[in-house]
Amino acid sequence: MTATTGWPFVEFQIPADPPAGLRLAIIGEAPGAEEARQGRPFVGRSGRLLDETLAAAGIDRARCLVGNVFRYQPPGNKVGLFFASRTRAKKEGRAIDERWGPFGTSDWVLADFSGELDHLRQALESFAPTAIVALGRTPTWALTGQNGIMQLRGTVLPCRLLAGAVVVPTFHPSYILRGQLAEQPTFLADLKLAAARSG
Repeated sequence: MTATTGWPFVEFQIPADPPAGLRLAIIGEAPGAEEARQGRPFVGRSGRLLDETLAAAGIDRARCLVGNVFRYQPPGNKVGLFFASRTRAKKEGRAIDERWGPFGTSDWVLADFSGELDHLRQALESFAPTAIVALGRTPTWALTGQNGIMQLRGTVLPCRLLAGAVVVPTFHPSYILRGQLAEQPTFLADLKLAAARSG
């Protein structure tokens, strides 16, 4: 990723003293405005819901690796700005990185941002979680190469970035806050599933 975007940047939250037992990583899409302001992942409204649900699941967030696939906050929080179709990329004179496979049916990660997936891989290799919660569509794709969060949530999938680790896709907290409060019990169940696989 080039630093010329000028977009706000938020690094991963990594425990200073990694736990011996529970090894859980929680990965979202990209920082929002409050995260960019405070310089920490998941501290806005979505972060509060995440914290409440983690506590209800018996998970200590301070002992987890917490971050986003993309550490940069895109303008208007539009995660789609990290991706483009081949046609659009060519039209804009930008390169895509096909190593990571398609995002959806026709989009690919832009080469300018594909280093973020390499960084995510390095962070996971360093922390060595046994289970990873993928909060939404983007991290599910990044961690597994698969698309379709509604079909994949609540399943246990192999992680393509860390051999031996499993990924539990679930809803992004912002999705629940946007009128899907009925999904809170499902969100809690998914976090409990990930915790059970991480110990």
